[in-house]
Amino acid sequence: MHRILPVLLLPMALSGCAAVLVGGLIYHDSKTRDQRLAFTQDFRKQNLEREKVGLPPLNWCEEVYKFDKSWYREDATCSRAAGGSGRPDKP
Repeated sequence: MHRILPVLLLPMALSGCAAVLVGGLIYHDSKTRDQRLAFTQDFRKQNLEREKVGLPPLNWCEEVYKFDKSWYREDATCSRAAGGSGRPDKP
């Protein structure tokens, strides 16, 4: 009986862990989306301010690389610009 009880409880414990894991992944994804949206808005605002004072605009790919390297690799424009090197400044 002592050996059967853990075996019977194992599926319940694993299903609870799976639910927590999926919930955590959904939370992480939405947090990442919010952070990327905030970054994009801030990037546009900074470039407008730079334009007003006569400075050249910031490079999107360089700034994305500094912010989040995985997002940089996902961005098709930046991937083409890097030429497969994985870095914006190393074509």
